[in-house]
Amino acid sequence: MTGSNSDCMDYAPIVLNVPVGAIDADSPNSPITEPYQLIFPPVMTVSSEQEIKSTTPLTTVLWNEIQADLYKGGLNSCSALKQAVNTQNSIIQNVKEHDFRIANRYNIAVEDLYGDFVKDQNTELYDLAQKMMPAIKKSYQETKEIQKENPTAQQAYVDYYWEHWDYTKKNEINKWYKVKTVMTADKLIVIEHEVSADLQTELALNKHIERNSQKKNGLEYDKEAWFSLDSDGTEYSCSVKETIKQQVLPNSLTTFGVLNRGWSKQPDWDSCSRQNVGAGFMQTLSADLVGDYKDQFTQVQAKFNFENNAPHPEWVNLGDSLDSVSRSDFDALNYLSVDFNDNSSYGSDSWSRHKYAYIENTPFDYTQTITSRDSHGSWTKGYHYQNGTSLFECSDDGVNWSKETCK
Repeated sequence: MTGSNSDCMDYAPIVLNVPVGAIDADSPNSPITEPYQLIFPPVMTVSSEQEIKSTTPLTTVLWNEIQADLYKGGLNSCSALKQAVNTQNSIIQNVKEHDFRIANRYNIAVEDLYGDFVKDQNTELYDLAQKMMPAIKKSYQETKEIQKENPTAQQAYVDYYWEHWDYTKKNEINKWYKVKTVMTADKLIVIEHEVSADLQTELALNKHIERNSQKKNGLEYDKEAWFSLDSDGTEYSCSVKETIKQQVLPNSLTTFGVLNRGWSKQPDWDSCSRQNVGAGFMQTLSADLVGDYKDQFTQVQAKFNFENNAPHPEWVNLGDSLDSVSRSDFDALNYLSVDFNDNSSYGSDSWSRHKYAYIENTPFDYTQTITSRDSHGSWTKGYHYQNGTSLFECSDDGVNWSKETCK
């Protein structure tokens, strides 16, 4: 592509017509007998820094859908697409977020999703791509609809995904799931169903989560109901979690709070959503330190769990009475240390401490590390890469680390 349209590849999917007689790397001894199309993703949507102009089954399915939408919207020329800034930004955001969720779920680098995994002989990624093609297409279609239904949402999307292994039961399951997520400034809703293999029928509710948030009197308050199917698949459990913590202030980068959590068996989501924390709840006292007021990245977090005897029963079920407490009330917890190396338990049944850091690989590429230790002597370290993948290591002493140490 040359001349005035040479930069169109940055904005539009590129369609390649594969003729009869062409050779497919999958089957080099069997020339193509029926013509078909391959679609390359626009450079502007690729999540890596390189201009990757290769195609895979994943990109062909997804960008075939997007190309059809662009034509429906009248964006059928290079100049029209380049001028449609809002459309470009919407496409960029949706595709990059979807890329990241796939990479995060399957721990596959985003650039590998757009790479030539046939050429690289990556059979594992090839097999996943074959399975995911219908799911990616349906995810894209239904994400468009849920975004139309929730035009003011900060995030709204539908993902279909395949689960090969049940890590709780440690056996193969080979199941498909549909996750619908809508997030606004003060509410998060996540609904997950198991679906049929053809993705057309919802079989069973797997979980329903709803979190409501408010800010008042210098406090942040969240109440979350989590209704989920037990591992045996016969009953549902209802977890209600309430978090109350101080807002960060310019002159107060260390904040304190409580987390209250209760459990019960409930027959349906409506019953679960009406529950409060309830009797016999667990209370966790927390202390957080952020680096500075502007970015508010957490540096250190300490949590102290009290299984039965809550030290502050007056700070429970405050959703309807947040006016009765203020930020200064939680200064009563300022004895909690945010020193990662401190071993104080403050009378708790168990504790955990977490240290967060960002490693700059390049000016635009960071790796987040989260190092955790607990009262049982366990150490874990997670590396969370910008391409959506992660790596976890464990240690018995915080000095010698390996993946093999993780149980």
